[in-house]
Amino acid sequence: MVERAWTIGVDLGGTFLKLALLNPAGEIVARDRLPTGGFEGHDAVLARMAEGIRRLAAQAPAGAVGGVGVGAPGIVDMANGVIDDLPNLPGRWSGVPVTAMLATATGLPVRLINDARAFVVAEHRLGAARGADTALCVTVGTGIGGGIVAHGRVLFGLGGAAGEIGHQIVQPGGIACTCGNRGCVEPLATGPAITAEAIRRCVQGFTTTLPEMVGGDLNQITPELVDRAAEAGDPVAIGTLRDAGYWLGLGLAGAIGTLAPEIVVLGGGVARPGGCYWRAAEQTARTHVHVCDIDRIRFVPAALGYDAGVIGAALWGQSEGSG
Repeated sequence: MVERAWTIGVDLGGTFLKLALLNPAGEIVARDRLPTGGFEGHDAVLARMAEGIRRLAAQAPAGAVGGVGVGAPGIVDMANGVIDDLPNLPGRWSGVPVTAMLATATGLPVRLINDARAFVVAEHRLGAARGADTALCVTVGTGIGGGIVAHGRVLFGLGGAAGEIGHQIVQPGGIACTCGNRGCVEPLATGPAITAEAIRRCVQGFTTTLPEMVGGDLNQITPELVDRAAEAGDPVAIGTLRDAGYWLGLGLAGAIGTLAPEIVVLGGGVARPGGCYWRAAEQTARTHVHVCDIDRIRFVPAALGYDAGVIGAALWGQSEGSG
């Protein structure tokens, strides 16, 4: 893999575009954040993205920026730099040639990667999975993304889609998933799933402090609030998080049995290290794996936090190879 000195990463989010300029040491030296404005269409979003890229490039030494990486939350054609589907943005961006359009607008080479795989690239190169020969990396937020490190390299698979453990079916015939299946891990174990289940239990009259915590407005319940209530001993919050963690744990068990990783990295806003959800997921995974030595597998929190996606995109933008 050939590496260039300076690089720019872009994390395409439903609400904001996050951009970062990395120096040769992989350190963020400048940032930018712009509203995505997806309702304006992909041309307007890419124009804003190009503007942010040019601003950051101007803060590096002249001619030092060798590439740009863009992480996108959907189905991407990495080889051709085309977004095939963005479920969470208006218009879904079907067949949008992102790399060609941005390269023309910025004069820089551009590479495209799924945002969850960008997270894996970052954690493997600079974070919690650094130095691991085999790793399973999972991030839990509004969705569940992830990826695989095998023989010291990020495994992308056909079309760059490897590692989607959120779309393993763990409850046949269960809740509908955005992927088109039913009973996937994702609609059972994400932040929105936790919120919806907590609200359902409140409405059904379970004994809980959650309504009091939000002044009676159940729409103000969030996964973070449920987590705080669980730490204070609230039975509804504890039960909700344990159930969601159980479903994630089943998905992890299947992936662990397939991969036999030396390390499992958990990130995202929902999987707080040591919290009720984390404990339930890890315990379930350990209980249901019998084909490899689960006691040798470490469960560790992601190290790069909020910056993982944009760092991974930048690292992908500076590399020529598969990770």
